[in-house]
Amino acid sequence: MPELGKLLQDNGFKAEFYGAFSTSPNGLKEEAIAIIKRIAVALHLIPKTMKGKELLKRIFFGKLVPLPHEITDGMTEYTPPAPIPDNSSNYEYKVIYAVARV
Repeated sequence: MPELGKLLQDNGFKAEFYGAFSTSPNGLKEEAIAIIKRIAVALHLIPKTMKGKELLKRIFFGKLVPLPHEITDGMTEYTPPAPIPDNSSNYEYKVIYAVARV
């Protein structure tokens, strides 16, 4: 992320960064899944194909729910993205948004 901030600044933009979807586990179940994921990655056990990944997700999470064709208000609780500094790498969030203005 520092590289993107510098690139934007060097090209005349003022950049702000925001993070969404925390990587911190919420509860014992998510903590256990996070540990299992780290072990699987370290042992190179993550399938390479999407079919293999789908099967693994079904084993851990049960039946997969298809995405709806349209997103509507009230489907989930809204959590606004949190401002984050642009001068260091960030591992707290799964998604990073960059807003660049001239």
